[in-house]
Amino acid sequence: MTHPETSEVAPINGGAAWKSYARAAFCIAALAAAGVLLASEWDGISTALAKADYGLIALAFLAAMINIVLTGLSWRALLARAPVNLSLRRSAYVFFLGQIGKYLPGTVWSFLASGELAKRTGFPRAAAMSSLLLALLIGVGSGVIIALLLVPQTLGYLPESWIVWVIGAAAALPLALPKVRAYLLRLARIDFPVTVGTLALSMALALIAWIFAGAQIVLLSQAIDGALGWSDLPQAIGAYAFAWVAGFLVIIAPAGLGAREGGLIAALSLSMGLVEASAIVLLSRLVVTAADFACAGIAAAMNPDQAAQANAQHPHQG
Repeated sequence: MTHPETSEVAPINGGAAWKSYARAAFCIAALAAAGVLLASEWDGISTALAKADYGLIALAFLAAMINIVLTGLSWRALLARAPVNLSLRRSAYVFFLGQIGKYLPGTVWSFLASGELAKRTGFPRAAAMSSLLLALLIGVGSGVIIALLLVPQTLGYLPESWIVWVIGAAAALPLALPKVRAYLLRLARIDFPVTVGTLALSMALALIAWIFAGAQIVLLSQAIDGALGWSDLPQAIGAYAFAWVAGFLVIIAPAGLGAREGGLIAALSLSMGLVEASAIVLLSRLVVTAADFACAGIAAAMNPDQAAQANAQHPHQG
């Protein structure tokens, strides 16, 4: 079977100048919204920073970036049989730049932005948006599983984990049936095959991403001489997953503002003081926001359209 054409070799011209202005306006608006978000919590953030180990904060920032990259790869895994094969460069451009739209109120901006960016690279807009929605649902599902397995341990209760896995398997079993999977994909407006193996790979990457999210929390705790050590990593992973799902459910809040912090403070304060938990949460907001925009900046610097233009002007010889 012929491999799908890669969008690396056939970019779509951006068209009218207003599209460039619209992309610039989107980035500026997202950056401004993130600035307002951080400014609203800056008193607490600056207090936490005053006594923090900056080296460990840098490691937490790196862990947050790895979490974001794995989340992007979880989405890209779903595109294995898409009509156009997105290169790593172009998929990074679509995913990371689109993701900063979550800092604007509402949940649609990141999808709309990613859809427009995908169209610019030659990838169908509808397929990009629908596959991003599927990846988001996989992320939510993996977060729920993680929270159900790990959060109760913070309360000193070891759940019958087999119950969680049986429920998860029962929910996932229909996806193994080709007709059921095809029907669900049609409902999601995904018009290319998504196999069980593809879904499993996407879920596995999402689950690994949660590990680095939890590592970020442990590192931030250690940065302020907090109570969490590496033996507490499962608790940190479960707490972050619980908080992220809580933030996702408050769809009008930009980047889960308020709900995510409240959920994380509630989960962490079960095993530490409220002041320490609040400091960790505020630093986490700073680190994750910085990581989001760092990934977006790197993707913008790797702008595939600029690379394509450079290759056209200076074709490789030999």
